[in-house]
Amino acid sequence: MTNKLADVKHWRQRLIRLSCLLLPLTASAAPLPHWLQPLLPTGSQTALWVQDSHSGEVLISHNADVLMLPASTQKLLTAVTAWQVLGEDFRFHTRLFTTGNIKNGVINGDIYLQFSGDPRLTRAQLAQMATKLAATGVQKIAGKVVLVGNNDSQWQAPGWVWDDLGICYAAPVSAFVIDQNCVKAVLLQRDKITQVKPLLPAPISIRSSAYFDPQKQQPFCQLTLQRQPDNHYLLDGCYGGSAPLPLAIAINNPQRYAADIVAAVYQQQFAFNGQISFANTVPASAKLLLDNTSASLSELISEMLLDSDNLIADTLLKQAGQQRFGNTAGFAAGAMTVKETLEQLGISMTSSNLVDGSGLSRYNLLSARQLAQLLQQIQTRPSLQWLIGVLPKAGISGTLQYKRPFNHGPLRGSVIAKTGSMSGVQNLAGFLSGDATQDKNRYLFVVLENGLNPQAEKNKRSFMAAVMPALQQQLQTEANTALSQQSSAR
Repeated sequence: MTNKLADVKHWRQRLIRLSCLLLPLTASAAPLPHWLQPLLPTGSQTALWVQDSHSGEVLISHNADVLMLPASTQKLLTAVTAWQVLGEDFRFHTRLFTTGNIKNGVINGDIYLQFSGDPRLTRAQLAQMATKLAATGVQKIAGKVVLVGNNDSQWQAPGWVWDDLGICYAAPVSAFVIDQNCVKAVLLQRDKITQVKPLLPAPISIRSSAYFDPQKQQPFCQLTLQRQPDNHYLLDGCYGGSAPLPLAIAINNPQRYAADIVAAVYQQQFAFNGQISFANTVPASAKLLLDNTSASLSELISEMLLDSDNLIADTLLKQAGQQRFGNTAGFAAGAMTVKETLEQLGISMTSSNLVDGSGLSRYNLLSARQLAQLLQQIQTRPSLQWLIGVLPKAGISGTLQYKRPFNHGPLRGSVIAKTGSMSGVQNLAGFLSGDATQDKNRYLFVVLENGLNPQAEKNKRSFMAAVMPALQQQLQTEANTALSQQSSAR
């Protein structure tokens, strides 16, 4: 009896020290612990949720129901939805069909190359498919070469920032994806003349009127990329350096890009007229010749979470929407599928606003409580627990490998979480170990900051960077105090 009374007294004292009680699910705020108050920034909006995953006790709930920009923490929602809706056996397929017969090395009919939005399909894989076809004896295509993809023409979601659209992390999300719809290039200056040189041959045109300003004589020196029709670009402005500048340019017309690449690949292997056309479906009478399958869904989700890959996230969102609402469904259908899926898991999504799967849109809105409830599902549902193992690990992998203050000191190896960063936004949602070896993923947490001062962001002075080391220290202190009291009680 004495030990039981001591345990009750200990937990009461612990709750008082943390200045919070077990919160009802509808609570939106709670008194903050004294150590946290000095860390709250004055110019930005913050939210914080910390929960003991062993007991279910909510230790801190600050602005838990305030809707904020989730940035890439939204990929947690996409991962769960894709796994629940598409199923672990799902793969993207790029298939080659023909309506003709093959005789004396000639396909006497049309061939259909069907794209499905595989976010990791490469030009090399398309060339390999052509090589396999040639190995069967085909030398000539007498009919047409038709590229097949659904007619969803919404390649960017509402709320994507317009001046991001020429950059590869905002590449167009289409049924037609080759090499991530991204061209790697370098800006060079030779004899005071600049040029943009793709690292690999690519069917795009990039003119440059930009100039190098290594002395930084122009105080407003910056580059601008003008996107013009059919994958033509103009690079203008100035670059305040002297070394060659790596560029990653998103194509602006994925259909044209696919047509140009397929024409080049097929002209290397076969005799055909070089003309490419498009269709939405493959004729029912067509025979399957080849099938290129993507990586497994688990591999795609792992890469998406670890590297925060936007293209994978948004192609999976669209695929989930198409499975639920039909082949032409786009971003809106995918977002609705996410809401329905999470509601079925018991997470209230009524107040949220979801637009895409990547978190790029400035129209997305989520609360810390909603993210925390999702993390609870991931941690407690056996079918979802594998997702924890593919999250970035502080100082070791993914987007947390080099991020301060997670790449050194006490946080290294102790945090497993999804990052979420964009201009003015620094978020983190995941798990914190109570002990590096014996208490893995003890605490579930969500840290959100919106409206971060640009200067503070530049100097890595976010709320997240301040609160995580302090939180770990406070929780460790609490754990040590509890152990000490338990020893005294005995």
